[in-house]
Amino acid sequence: MQQSLSLCVQEIADVIGRERALYLIGQLPRIHIASRQYNKVILYVPKRLTPEHVLIKILGRDDADKLVNAFGGENLHPGNCEYLYRDFLHRTIKRMRGEGMRTRDIAALLGMSERNVTRHKL
Repeated sequence: MQQSLSLCVQEIADVIGRERALYLIGQLPRIHIASRQYNKVILYVPKRLTPEHVLIKILGRDDADKLVNAFGGENLHPGNCEYLYRDFLHRTIKRMRGEGMRTRDIAALLGMSERNVTRHKL
């Protein structure tokens, strides 16, 4: 079952597809807002693309052009989709534990500490 996306992320996904939208958001820099304890993502989509623009580097020309046609000149504030990543980690750890993997091995594969892996209960 796929989790629903925030409105702005869904609008981007409607233009370039869900996987490409999530990939884009994963590649964008985060702005840390300490007072609110979260990382924010902001995406400016220009009206015209130069060949070296970051959107072309991340998505390729075709998908970057689609974003320009849909959102050119706009600042987008998509969610950072961290909830999707946390859900993925939880399901992956649960599956690996169910397969009999050791905490140490799971932590090494996922780039996490053993302590964080043990926090995910079956």
